[in-house]
Amino acid sequence: MITRRNFLKAGAAVAALSVVPNGFASVLAKKDKAIGLQLYSVRDDLGKDFDNTMKAVVKIGYKRLEAAGYNDGKFYGKTPAEMKKYLADLGAKMVGSHTGSGLLAANDTKGWDFWKKNMDATSELGCKWIVQAGYPAGDIKSISDVRRLADQFNKCGEMAKANGLRFAFHNHVDEFHKLEGEIPFDVMIENTDKDLVTFQMDTAQVVFGGYQCHDYVNRYPGRFSNWHLKDAEKNGTGSTEMGKGLVDFKALFAVADKAGLEDYFIEQEKYNMTPLEAIKYDYDFLMKAPYVKW
Repeated sequence: MITRRNFLKAGAAVAALSVVPNGFASVLAKKDKAIGLQLYSVRDDLGKDFDNTMKAVVKIGYKRLEAAGYNDGKFYGKTPAEMKKYLADLGAKMVGSHTGSGLLAANDTKGWDFWKKNMDATSELGCKWIVQAGYPAGDIKSISDVRRLADQFNKCGEMAKANGLRFAFHNHVDEFHKLEGEIPFDVMIENTDKDLVTFQMDTAQVVFGGYQCHDYVNRYPGRFSNWHLKDAEKNGTGSTEMGKGLVDFKALFAVADKAGLEDYFIEQEKYNMTPLEAIKYDYDFLMKAPYVKW
């Protein structure tokens, strides 16, 4: 029987879902959280037994995945169409892909051909994000080079948009080392178009760079639509399981809306247990965290 009380409760639920950002209403309806995984976290296991590792990843609860690389039109040896179907059969989806190039010269047509082919494949795979996976520190000799890299990212962002993708840059620690008195990471943010380029915040690397993640969000609101959730080992040697290190995840999620957060992915690089046990630990940590709303 539909009572007034039930009707009002249902109406409130619908109203709540109508204001959920970024298309997560269907996720929340299932009382789930949109926890993604960067597949680099299980790189060795994938190399030994791809199928069973992928099944184990999905069984833990990871349905939103990010590829750890692209090679000559394929992802983990599969064409975009093959990988898309493979994941769909598992009940999962590739949401993003890590890739990248160095600082391209003005006349480097080969480098731009790489980006075009890469974006075509990433779009065919059904991804939302294409991510420059790192800072080409070896190519950067001056702040002028950093500005050139920002221009390159703007062009990548234009190409991504034309392919129905979003372009992001994933930070490491070198970008926080001052160059000519400036912080390259800040220079990249300030010289990229917010409508074309977002920044995939690697939480551990921000901390290793000497900063707090939420402080960067407050400094540059709306520029961090994509996060790599990784805890920073207290001894500074790399990552650890979430909640065991230096990253203040509660403070970061408190500014999620200010960041413009749309997607987040766990990335585990070092382990105190097996890789699959580590990513389950991280998944459970986020599922239990009351400050993670979606």
